[in-house]
Amino acid sequence: MIRNIIFDMGWVLFSYEPEKYIKKYCHNEDDAELLNREIFEAPEWVETDRGTMTDEDYLALVLRRIPERLHKTARFLYGHWHEMPKPFPEIEELVRTIKNNGYRLYLLTNMSTRFYRFYRNIPAVAYFDGMTVSADVHLLKPDPEIYLTLFRKFCLKPEECFFIDDIPENIAAGEKLGMKGFCYAQNPGKLVEALESAGIKL
Repeated sequence: MIRNIIFDMGWVLFSYEPEKYIKKYCHNEDDAELLNREIFEAPEWVETDRGTMTDEDYLALVLRRIPERLHKTARFLYGHWHEMPKPFPEIEELVRTIKNNGYRLYLLTNMSTRFYRFYRNIPAVAYFDGMTVSADVHLLKPDPEIYLTLFRKFCLKPEECFFIDDIPENIAAGEKLGMKGFCYAQNPGKLVEALESAGIKL
């Protein structure tokens, strides 16, 4: 029997669109593409999610790679990116329904410590019973250890958990540990079907 529902954050609880965000402040297409690549798609970004690189060190790395004329814009974009996420109202409603039906809810997210500057702006999080943030534990999905960390921290049994994430590899890693899951592709109807198929009361 499923007793616990575990949610990812980006593209599950909220949208996250760096390209649109950048174009609000940078109208030169080539510069916007460069800034997106060097700020939001740089390989070192995962180290901020892992908690092994600070914001200051990451920004310094970005600035070394881009022309000086873009430094001011890059500082602003990186300093304010946590304002970018837009919550999905339909998911908040679903989360509220699940919570009201007696399930326990948890967050498992790959996110830097910047998480703590914006998570209260995501209404669904108010219903959660606990959270595991990658930067706090220096682990990233789909490393099995981050799932085991969540299970241990909240005394969860994998077979009693249902995991919702937007990345297939993350779902597969949870399934290998005995946790059912669903790869969410921004289709609330399909998610409801998957939850009901798992025996979850909605």
